[in-house]
Amino acid sequence: MKRWHAQAAVLIVLVLVPAGSLRAQRSAPIQAVNITDLEGDLLLSGHYRKDHETRSTGLITDEKDLLFREELGLRASGYNYHPNLFEWHAGLRLGLTQQRIEINDDRFDSDGTITGYNLSGLLFKEKPISVRAYAAKSEEFTDRSFARQIELDSRVNGAEVLFNGPFPVSLLYEQSDEFEESDIRTDDETTDLLRVRVTDARERDRFTQLTFEHEDTDKTATFFIPGGMPIVQDLPDERDEFNLANRWRFRDGPNTHSLFGHTRLLRRRGSFNNDLFSLNQRLDLQHSNTLSTFYRGQILSDDTDAQQDDFIEGEIGLIKKYYSSLTVTGRVFGSDRQLDSGSETRYGTFVDLDYQKKTPVGRYNSSLGVGTDQETQTSESGQLGVRDEAVVLAGVTPQRLREPNIVPGTVVVTDGFNAVTFIEGIDYRLQSIGQFTEIVRMVTGTIADGQLVLVDYDAGAAEDAEFRTDRINWRHRLQLKGTPVALIGEYRLRDEKLQSGDDPGNLDREEVILLGAEFRVDPVTIAGEYEQREQRLFPSSRAYRFRGTYDRAINDVFSMTLGGDYEKLRYTDADDFGFEPGRDFLDRYSVFGHTTVKLRRDLLARFEASFTDMRGRDNDKLARVGGSLNFRQGNLDFTISAHHEEFEQEGDDGESDVVRFTFRRSF
Repeated sequence: MKRWHAQAAVLIVLVLVPAGSLRAQRSAPIQAVNITDLEGDLLLSGHYRKDHETRSTGLITDEKDLLFREELGLRASGYNYHPNLFEWHAGLRLGLTQQRIEINDDRFDSDGTITGYNLSGLLFKEKPISVRAYAAKSEEFTDRSFARQIELDSRVNGAEVLFNGPFPVSLLYEQSDEFEESDIRTDDETTDLLRVRVTDARERDRFTQLTFEHEDTDKTATFFIPGGMPIVQDLPDERDEFNLANRWRFRDGPNTHSLFGHTRLLRRRGSFNNDLFSLNQRLDLQHSNTLSTFYRGQILSDDTDAQQDDFIEGEIGLIKKYYSSLTVTGRVFGSDRQLDSGSETRYGTFVDLDYQKKTPVGRYNSSLGVGTDQETQTSESGQLGVRDEAVVLAGVTPQRLREPNIVPGTVVVTDGFNAVTFIEGIDYRLQSIGQFTEIVRMVTGTIADGQLVLVDYDAGAAEDAEFRTDRINWRHRLQLKGTPVALIGEYRLRDEKLQSGDDPGNLDREEVILLGAEFRVDPVTIAGEYEQREQRLFPSSRAYRFRGTYDRAINDVFSMTLGGDYEKLRYTDADDFGFEPGRDFLDRYSVFGHTTVKLRRDLLARFEASFTDMRGRDNDKLARVGGSLNFRQGNLDFTISAHHEEFEQEGDDGESDVVRFTFRRSF
């Protein structure tokens, strides 16, 4: 019987595998089960955290967190009978956890288990029809400053059928479960996904891909408000989406033209209802080595519970090069946006001149942009919506939202996928300066340092107004010949003028003059600048800024980077904007440094420190100092790290000490 099985297996391989593939893989033996790779590791890790936080309300929180984890991981790869018949990969992780948390006078002890696996198999590889199945479970932890880490447990199961050939087709079904927990919120989410993808890649210059996805999500979010009852939200979501991507190139003699773009059709129902259609295409024509033209169009129809938003935009431009020193780009554009509560129509022109030239005194670079556009705005309610404005929140630096006169209570902040809604007062805070609103990351919240967030809000608008915007951007840089010094100059103007109708109260005039110099001799860079800013809806200011860096690998065992910057800013019309005494300026400085020292061939030390301090309009401080040691020899890897952090943020302050270790032994 066993002999018959072996003969049948050989026959299957002969039928399924082309002759060329057989010749290329004769070295792969025919076996019922063949393990080609087997490895594993033992992982021991843990941390100790001690936090102290004092709120402006007088609430004091002392927290200690001690965690140990012991894990064993195994990984294997192999095949059944032949790699082209069934190829598989498997991973398994088992472990234990012990944790003790003390919050003021309360103590919590917990023991847990860690289970994780990763399984995948590919049947009939390199055949006209192949099948892939996979399953995985994982546990991840995201550290946060001055708060307990975020734990994410996820489980994924799926299968995919692949039809290979001139038009590859993929049919995929996947089910995923995610559970995210922190001391502020808990998210429990289950998602079923069906995806169909068809690709036309017969020619390198004719790529087209069509994707359809049906996704059904059941999500529950629980928010824990200090001193209040938990808030539970059910967030079901059902999504159907078509995506068509094209990237086509075609040639006319020595010149290459291209057409690329994307079409999207979306329907969402549940906690957030959305019907969306978008079409983006751009055509580039290369007429000669020095002349090209481009044509771009966009159509968007976005219907949500809040509003219907229809948008159409077009642009035509040319790029002309004169010799090797001057590039001229000209554009004509127009757009029309229709909403339930109003409309915006805009058209204009813009010209960019980029000039570079070697002169007797040095290399000179100049970029000049000049443009004007005409806009007509109508609004029945006096408001227009802004959706998905992208903002990066780094450190404790305030970021100004784009539109003035934001309606209070309309700001909604989510992550970059519109999946997690952040909470004002816990994750971020808002502050109004003049007619503008700024958003600031709160150190103790769940927004990571440097994270991109999306912001929705409603802004005040005119019932019926027509206005014109003139723009000038002119930047100069002169690298002095024979010296490491460069001179910099910049002028920017954005002037909005009412032509007719009602004054919307959000027309601004901003004029900026900047002068500076930069000194660069490797590894040192030093720069200074003076900026004069005049503005109608935001306080005008005068600012001096300096920055410097030292970045050098001294030898094979030692490298270091040091840097810092300083800004001294004064508002010239603070009284007109109602600044409180002592808040009519902003002094900010920051320093940072990190070094790497190779103590031995197998021992590496790293040290880092950073400090940011702002005083005046904003009073915030954020400091961090720490280091780590890493020992690596053969299959042994050991790392221990420690850092101390302090923060002050508008009346709240705290400090944190953390020690972590990781021991890994591979086999």
